[in-house]
Amino acid sequence: MGTVSATATAPSTLTGQRTGITVAIGASYGPLNHGQSTNIWATPDMDNFAYEAVYDASRICLADAEQDVRTQLAEYNVHVAAFLNEDGLLTAHQRGTDWMLRWGCTPWCVNDHTSPAAPEWHSSAPVETSLRNVDSANTTHENAQMPFLAARTVVANDKPQAYGRITRVWLDFGTSTGELSPAEARQALEAMRGFVTDFAAVVEHAERSAADDFDGDPEIAQLDEEHTNRRIRAITEAR
Repeated sequence: MGTVSATATAPSTLTGQRTGITVAIGASYGPLNHGQSTNIWATPDMDNFAYEAVYDASRICLADAEQDVRTQLAEYNVHVAAFLNEDGLLTAHQRGTDWMLRWGCTPWCVNDHTSPAAPEWHSSAPVETSLRNVDSANTTHENAQMPFLAARTVVANDKPQAYGRITRVWLDFGTSTGELSPAEARQALEAMRGFVTDFAAVVEHAERSAADDFDGDPEIAQLDEEHTNRRIRAITEAR
């Protein structure tokens, strides 16, 4: 569900309110039909798992998408009791006690320690911005593959008698990652709160400045580029 956008099929108006409905929901990073942020469709059997939804994660966060789904289904007298996040990862607690004992997992660890490239540390599911990466060196598609910011809790407890137990916050910004102690993460959080206020002032200033922006003349720009290329070529040949 994370990469496929499906055509939404609105359910028929139902007689009486349907309650206890679970909706599967997943993220897409491409535009959905008709520019909608959320699409919903119903499965034929209309059982307790009757609806699926896909949302454009570049435009709306999961919490807002869920609220959008609740509102849309309420129009058809359907009450959503719970959501099943199709993009979510199983926690060690969900895998069971045997799993946690075998791998020394924290209950909130979402790492699959049986995979070939399984990490030895334990990680919570990441929280991330709905805003995707904004690196000017990347293409739009490349930026869409990663969030602007993401963070998770990581615990290293392999051979604790020798190396102890270490908790870190991994803060991702684009393709870079900072491994911070909880105290350092708290400092980063406070710094970001201050930055948001200053950034708002920069944005407001840029918006006022942009009122004087205008498009140039493509023909003049082309002539200027040709002149610059000739000058560079002449300098190169003189060397």
